[in-house]
Amino acid sequence: MKTKYIIPVLILFSFLLNSCDKVSAPYIESRDYCSGNKKVLIEDYTGHGCVNCPGAAVLAHDLKEQFCDRVVIIGVHAGYFAKPNFEDNPLFAADYNTEAGNEWDTFFGNSAMGNPNGLIDRVKGPGGYVLYPQSWAETVDPLLMEPADALITISNEFNTESNTLTTTVKTDFQEAVAGNYKLLVCVTQDNIISPQKNKDPEIGDTPIDENYIHNHVLRGSLNGAWGEMLSSGGTVVVDVTYEKSYTKAFDADWIPADCHVVAFVFNEETKTVVQVEEAPVIKEE
Repeated sequence: MKTKYIIPVLILFSFLLNSCDKVSAPYIESRDYCSGNKKVLIEDYTGHGCVNCPGAAVLAHDLKEQFCDRVVIIGVHAGYFAKPNFEDNPLFAADYNTEAGNEWDTFFGNSAMGNPNGLIDRVKGPGGYVLYPQSWAETVDPLLMEPADALITISNEFNTESNTLTTTVKTDFQEAVAGNYKLLVCVTQDNIISPQKNKDPEIGDTPIDENYIHNHVLRGSLNGAWGEMLSSGGTVVVDVTYEKSYTKAFDADWIPADCHVVAFVFNEETKTVVQVEEAPVIKEE
């Protein structure tokens, strides 16, 4: 059953950002978000030393629900606030940095802008790629109204004996597009309990929530920080299925049942994401 959603104004008033004042965001009219085939990628740049980042994580989760599960989230731990042993505090010994996340952070300049912030489909606006949380909803909304240029299918197999994932990603373009296109495939993990600085008592303990649950945490890329070309020349056509397979041995602290494969296709030159998809590493029975 299709349901119409309204983005609540209240969730857009919950941030006192490190680098800007609290601001109000525009009201978004009721729309049917369940009938489209375009999904949108939210990259939430975060760190366990960032007191406002839990609020951004809650917002991203709420938007995923409000937009009828057509939002895919990657929590990218990078920059100053993601340093292990942040402020020489052993509570923050965990290291959720990744090679891919650090490269993205440097290229897009997220941590330099002050966390929390993020990217929406890596769309570059007048002020650059980086967007603060209070503008995420109004940026996602029109993107979901567009038809998908491509569809992505992810098939996962996990060998419990070798603790190894094999994933196959198929991409089918629905529209003729200009430019060269790349596929990036990564793994995220939910339900990681680890201390987090926090200033919102409605979210958890303050000033440090020692039992904070980190979700959508980027664990790493399966094909490099910038993926690989879908075709040998980079150009793509309609009615051709582009298929790629990858194998990854999981680290001991990666819990397969809590992990997802996230795959997205983007324009090599502009970096704009045209489609994103995710699938659990292990399907629930």
